[in-house]
Amino acid sequence: MKKFLFLIVILCICSSSFAQIPAIFTNEISDSSSSRTGITGDFNFNSTALTTKFLSKFYNGEYIDKESKNSVLDRTRNKNRIGAEANFGIFVAVKLDSVFHKKDVNFFFSVRDREHFDTRYSDDFFKLGFYGNSQFAGKTAVLNDFNLTYLHYQQLQIGFFSSKVDSAARWGIGVSFLKGQQFGSILAKKAELFTSEDGQYINFDTQMQVAQSDTAHTGLTAFNGYGASIDVYFEAPLKTRHFKSKIAVSVADIGVIRFNKQSLYLKQDSLFHYTGFRINSIYDIQDSTFGHTTTDSVQNRIAPFKKQGVSITLPATLNITYETEFNKHFRLTEGVKYIYNANYNFMIYVKAGITINKHFMVSTTFGYGGYGKYNYGLGVFANFGNGFMVYAGSNNLEGYIAQNKASGLGGYLSLIKAFK
Repeated sequence: MKKFLFLIVILCICSSSFAQIPAIFTNEISDSSSSRTGITGDFNFNSTALTTKFLSKFYNGEYIDKESKNSVLDRTRNKNRIGAEANFGIFVAVKLDSVFHKKDVNFFFSVRDREHFDTRYSDDFFKLGFYGNSQFAGKTAVLNDFNLTYLHYQQLQIGFFSSKVDSAARWGIGVSFLKGQQFGSILAKKAELFTSEDGQYINFDTQMQVAQSDTAHTGLTAFNGYGASIDVYFEAPLKTRHFKSKIAVSVADIGVIRFNKQSLYLKQDSLFHYTGFRINSIYDIQDSTFGHTTTDSVQNRIAPFKKQGVSITLPATLNITYETEFNKHFRLTEGVKYIYNANYNFMIYVKAGITINKHFMVSTTFGYGGYGKYNYGLGVFANFGNGFMVYAGSNNLEGYIAQNKASGLGGYLSLIKAFK
């Protein structure tokens, strides 16, 4: 989600996501170009417990054996997090002769498709979902403080940002119109499932809120809601005795989407009691399991939805960095990142950028926090001449190298064309 540095980033253009560390920054792109355009894309996943191998099996519908489940269970704690994103977009930036009597100002607009998912869950939630409730005979599975959000929307953004000037501060601002395609959210402050010792009945005690966009319209053309957001960016040089330094602050996605009155909403505080069946696994739940009681009738008793409009606050990203340029070949950046309304932990990170020459640059990143724990990344920038540039890499390489142990996985790719 950092792509929201995008205000300036049109210079940076490293596609980003809510869970990624800011990648290669702006210095390697010349501000002499009169305009530039590009395509960007990225995806990212991270978790405190799920491994990339487990996630791959689950996503592809493959059989998950006991060994795979046990390996994740060993990593599961009382509180666990998952976060994922996928983004794709195009942009155009044009340098203007003057804006409000200010030179070196660029206008930009972008169109992006954005998808976000995050959740917080207990260890009992994982046990119940993948091992069944037989282990809880005579006990209560505690699913309290469960939280889940899924959001898919399209974004049209316009804004301005200043060109690179070594001795002056830089700024950027972008305003977006948002089209809500689909969303779903669950907030269960209390969710406790008791299974009788003989397995003859269950009690489900809940205090929760559930919301979902119009289920009849879910495709890319669905216009289930509308909203707006704003991004702001500021960067200032700092004078030090020996090196060039700068500090940058960005706040992105301050906004809201209002979904229409066909959205489903539930607010409930009740105890559901049922006898006569036993759930061995979530994969076994079918209408036949409940005899004359269908899944729809069970849902209507547990979750009597009503239709109404629902407002969703976007996950907003705060990013603060301090960069030091030791020489023309090496710079080091320390940063802190946080995403509000997204079950995200503070992330601290360090990025080292190595400029081989004016046509090639590599960067490495290391971070701790976010949706997972440790994050390792590698990025490259290549200038092929005639205004063609490429950014590529990942801020979560660990998932490709150690699938049985690592939880993070991601990548980004940006193709840029600059015009004189």
